[in-house]
Amino acid sequence: MSALTAPRKHVHTDDPQRHLEVVGEPQKRHTLLFALLIIAVLGGAVFGTVTLNALAAADAVQARELDRRVDEAERVYAQLVADVAALEDPARIRAAATELGLVPGGPGRHVQLARNLPADGAVSELDGAGRTADPLKPVLSVER
Repeated sequence: MSALTAPRKHVHTDDPQRHLEVVGEPQKRHTLLFALLIIAVLGGAVFGTVTLNALAAADAVQARELDRRVDEAERVYAQLVADVAALEDPARIRAAATELGLVPGGPGRHVQLARNLPADGAVSELDGAGRTADPLKPVLSVER
């Protein structure tokens, strides 16, 4: 018999530092199952990473499209502001009014009333005859 196949004898000593014992057959390991599990986990991680990258790329394309639309809207807004400023130009308004046959107005005039209105509070509600002092009172009063 060779040294590898020879039965081992258990030598018992009283030496407290030596704790040797015979080891039996190793337990059967499921390395194939472990390998398949690792491959599945790594495959899922790769699939998840690729999916997230694809979603991020799609969102980046959408963000670029929105940025382009915002830039276009800002350009249109600036053009519209410039158009409004050109239309509000007093010289253009004067020229358009002249084309329509309007003439420039004269100096400003003010109307001064010969008597006060009842809404001013200076006139009594009724005159001596029992009628209202002013026929326009229902139209001009604050009670309307």
